[in-house]
Amino acid sequence: MRFFYAPSVDAIHTLDPEESKHLVRVLRAAEGDRIGLVDGQGHRYEGVLTEADKRRCVVSTELVETQPAPKCPLTLVIAPTKSTDRFEWLLEKAMEYGVRKIQPVWTERSERRTEKAERWEKILISALKQSRQLWLTELTPAMAWQDWLNAEEARSAAGFIAHCEPGEQKHLFDAVPTTAPCWVAIGPEGDFTVSEIDAACAMGAAAVSLGEQRLRSETAGLAAIQMHALALR
Repeated sequence: MRFFYAPSVDAIHTLDPEESKHLVRVLRAAEGDRIGLVDGQGHRYEGVLTEADKRRCVVSTELVETQPAPKCPLTLVIAPTKSTDRFEWLLEKAMEYGVRKIQPVWTERSERRTEKAERWEKILISALKQSRQLWLTELTPAMAWQDWLNAEEARSAAGFIAHCEPGEQKHLFDAVPTTAPCWVAIGPEGDFTVSEIDAACAMGAAAVSLGEQRLRSETAGLAAIQMHALALR
């Protein structure tokens, strides 16, 4: 069954022009074909095409599955990499793992400060459909690192900052909570500065290690996601 994304689904749902064209022109769908729809908010629908046109496809839908939100969600706070491809690769993998939220941040050593919100959202939606999950990873607007540290969300959840500066650090796998939300921060190619690390620790975040290897930013992000997922098992 083909899967499509729609932010809200009605009993009689009309796909947007882009999805309609893909369904009819590329997938050769016709009236009477069955398709699946997900809204990214924990609901899955099944439907029958009642109108198949490259500009407008209409689906008669029925709710068939509801999945509760994750009890211990992870927010990945990360500085977008200089290479757009590497950051987009991370977005795809984060969605495949079911990360609840990604918060891009600009840091002192950020080599990239251009946001591509619309393109990044499309990558997440594509990965949502491919992986057949029901919850879309939330991508929030980028903000300065200090603004994140001052945000209510950062102060209300357990926070961790991974960095390569010398010092005593607990391994993230042994530190993440298994019964509450948390966030993990990953710096840019040049890592967080000492002052940025100190600012995070001063507001209650814990400095953690991802292991002995020196990892690229996008690899570190994926490693943090994997460690959180494994800790919850």
